[in-house]
Amino acid sequence: MSTANRYQHIKSTKPVVGKARKLKDLMIKSDNRICADCGAPDPKWASANIGVFLCLKCGDVHRALGPDISKVLSVTLDDWSDSDIDSMVEVGGNSYANSIYEAFLPKDHPKPKPDSTMEYRTKFIRAKYETQDFLKPSLRISSRSSFKSTTSVKSVDSNFSSTSRKDVFEDTREFVGELNITLVKGTNLAVRDMLTSDPYVVLTLGGQKVQSTVKKSDLNPVWNEVLKISVPRNYGPLKLR
Repeated sequence: MSTANRYQHIKSTKPVVGKARKLKDLMIKSDNRICADCGAPDPKWASANIGVFLCLKCGDVHRALGPDISKVLSVTLDDWSDSDIDSMVEVGGNSYANSIYEAFLPKDHPKPKPDSTMEYRTKFIRAKYETQDFLKPSLRISSRSSFKSTTSVKSVDSNFSSTSRKDVFEDTREFVGELNITLVKGTNLAVRDMLTSDPYVVLTLGGQKVQSTVKKSDLNPVWNEVLKISVPRNYGPLKLR
């Protein structure tokens, strides 16, 4: 074997440390071995744009916020893009993200626990990421999303009676699987504005709601994206309509 061929053989068999390895290394850090929001052990989900690891229940709440706020991916089942991995690595995981999103968390506002109700879990996560109640006020327009909210959790919550809240969260306490729906495109959609439309798709199941990206001024939109939603236990037959 020539020197050049021997060098080529050694080079080709040398282990390659890629971006997938970076994600794996990030996952095994002690602070990333628990859910960023409730502390449940061994999280299997992550918000790629926020940079935190999540348990199934908290991940489901994040998914309901929509991808513009939190892009939820499975750390074991989904294919991660290079940009998603770069985003996670850039943040560094739960500790740094929580130091930002919980910087002004009041002492009398405890975080959810692994066994907390879905109602309390949802209120906390919405306050933390959607209305950003616990950020330093000057930082409450997140650099990681285009979302800007002027609605407080309290004002939203006041629109629901205790009965309706029970109905919303009853079906989302336990999940038996995940439903993935591939949204491909729309053709010759109706005009809803003056001359065009800004179409999007909303998927609901039980108390969950997932929204696609908005396609500006497009009557023939192409999405090619997957909407994910958890299937509650004892929900019954699923129907598409």
